Amino acid sequence: MMTDSDKNTSKNVTVLIDLHYLPSVAYFREFAVADQVILEAHETFQKQTFRNRCEILTSNGRESLIVPIVHGGESYIKDVKIDYSQRWFQIHDRSIRSAYGKSPFFEFYMDEISTVLLKKHTYLWDLNLELLTLCLEKLTFKTQLLESNSYIKAQEMPDYYKDLRGKILPHQHSSNGQNGSPQYQQVFGNEFVTNLSIIDLLFCAVLDSPELLK
Repeated sequence: MMTDSDKNTSKNVTVLIDLHYLPSVAYFREFAVADQVILEAHETFQKQTFRNRCEILTSNGRESLIVPIVHGGESYIKDVKIDYSQRWFQIHDRSIRSAYGKSPFFEFYMDEISTVLLKKHTYLWDLNLELLTLCLEKLTFKTQLLESNSYIKAQEMPDYYKDLRGKILPHQHSSNGQNGSPQYQQVFGNEFVTNLSIIDLLFCAVLDSPELLK
């Protein structure tokens, strides 16, 4: 269902998208061309997606960092709780530090990312939203960010909506909007690794982000 604010932006580009954990470069590329982004807050949790994982580049190549969740049947995304029986947040913090400690902009962003990871949010949504907000701030994005007030059906969408729910997925690296786009110097390897978490770009090439995210 559209809100009044949605109706008032009929000439703008609105992206409708699921909320990811430390989202990919392709995810932020969509933000860069949108006037408004609506996060789908009324979907059910989908397994094997970026909702609770991200991908970074280590000395061993692409590595997934997964936030474990408490399982218990079908759950709306905002009700999904994080499983703290595993000390995943320390593993993620340590993995990111190991992978990007020698990157040129590591010291400018890591402390704030660590602070969010170590807060021990109860809900996955709250963790993801705080990290997304932090990354948008560091990229100096001015995109308006909203949450859906009910599940938005395809037949209810105006023409200016771009529905990207379920479109940016793991294991689809070459088709997520980064194929053929500008590359930057990464910490490891000689061959560019596409569509990693936005933290790869933040740590390695944030000053070039306006060009890289076109």
